[in-house]
Amino acid sequence: MTQKEAVDEQKLAGCTAVVIDVFLATSTIAFLLTNNYEPIYTVKDSEHALALASWLEEPYILLGETRGKCIEGFQYPDPCLIKFVQEKKAAIICSTNGTRAIESAKKAKILYISSLVNGHKVAEHISMQTDDSSIVLICAGNDDRFSMEDFVGAGQIIDRLLKGEEYALSDAAKLARDTYLSSSAISFRNLLDCETASLLRSFEFENSMDLVIEHHEKVEVVPIFKGNKVVQELLPTGERST
Repeated sequence: MTQKEAVDEQKLAGCTAVVIDVFLATSTIAFLLTNNYEPIYTVKDSEHALALASWLEEPYILLGETRGKCIEGFQYPDPCLIKFVQEKKAAIICSTNGTRAIESAKKAKILYISSLVNGHKVAEHISMQTDDSSIVLICAGNDDRFSMEDFVGAGQIIDRLLKGEEYALSDAAKLARDTYLSSSAISFRNLLDCETASLLRSFEFENSMDLVIEHHEKVEVVPIFKGNKVVQELLPTGERST
């Protein structure tokens, strides 16, 4: 699906879904996990974030933006600002697109969170599934509009899955894969010309996009939505993905 607004929540029951918001929410979630922030609570807006924070007993960090702008009292959900913490800490995050997409997809049988930085690991875990449930890739989009970077992120997962076995692809999936391969061939520099990139640049967050592109398939985490929060998925053996 090319944007979150197209999601039919009821039709996701029984499906494996993946939410993709490359610039920036799902990239930020991947960086949070790799820097020892877990669990991660994804909410649709600052009101819900503050309500959750009011009763959360564990230490946490509060991150959020609305239409690209900072929210007073929140750290901007910029992966460049995330530093490793020695003691595990929770995170609460809200965003205009990514966390709302997660909210719309939470009725899926399995819900993964992916970006260019960790899509290879998400695809690896999907490929280990033993059932034949449909795989639905949900591009968060940009406030009810198509986002090229999310479409490229969907294509990454498709390309990775096809390296292992055959899948029946929709026309959109075929196009997403071709778009990913074309973008990858030029080191994703075309993503810096997309609409979301222009928005982030206007708020002086250009380094965030560079960080995501530079970490293409370098973040070894698999975020999964379980029990109304995002955690890192464990392999069947009980070991974390490496």
